[in-house]
Amino acid sequence: MPFSEPWHTTALRNGSIALGVGLGVGLYQRHLAVVPLVTLLALWFTLGGHYVELLFRNRLGPLLASPGPRALVRLVYWFVGGSVLYALALVTRGISTGQRAVSWPWWTGGVLFLAVELLIHLLMRVRQQPSFYDGRG
Repeated sequence: MPFSEPWHTTALRNGSIALGVGLGVGLYQRHLAVVPLVTLLALWFTLGGHYVELLFRNRLGPLLASPGPRALVRLVYWFVGGSVLYALALVTRGISTGQRAVSWPWWTGGVLFLAVELLIHLLMRVRQQPSFYDGRG
């Protein structure tokens, strides 16, 4: 059965996380003027990441019958998805600020996205929800 949820639930959760990241960075830097831009960039990972995950769960994952290969493909998919979201966030940053130079390599977004997804699925597993770790989520 495909996973879905009401749009307002998705927008509220992912928007709140992005805003929290924006506020956290703004407070850490003691420069609240960065909050809107950082929130926008964080949305690539929160909302964009939601749709990356949804595409796998509803379209790609069901095509892979065996749990072992499905898990490996999912890890690679998360890495690629995170790398693409990182690239899109960099393009957005460049358009918004005119700044292009970034010292982190292209694959940084993939590694971070993969780590965050594994952590989120670990928390889901602890809460006894379907997750990557039990092959149901």
